[in-house]
Amino acid sequence: MSGFNSNAPRGFQTKAATVSNAAKAVSHADFAFTADELAQAVSAVITSRTAGVMVTWSGVDPTASLGHLVATNGTLRVDGTLNIQALKFIREAAADATVTVTLEK
Repeated sequence: MSGFNSNAPRGFQTKAATVSNAAKAVSHADFAFTADELAQAVSAVITSRTAGVMVTWSGVDPTASLGHLVATNGTLRVDGTLNIQALKFIREAAADATVTVTLEK
């Protein structure tokens, strides 16, 4: 099969959450990922469906003007277990965002 990479990460868990005006982490409390799931993840695919969202993974809380923008229907990939465990989100503007995160291992 042309283009098939059997060593590529594969998705193993997908969760969604509503992101509002307070920073939300990719932790068990906010997205319902378990500590074990987060420890297994080598990459994460993030999609913001209903509004833009700001994302950080440096330990700093995102704000409406600080972080990486994932625009409405945009997607971002973050690699590295520690980066994934540190993911935080906040809405970019006045509307709440529905964010989907798929963990890959």
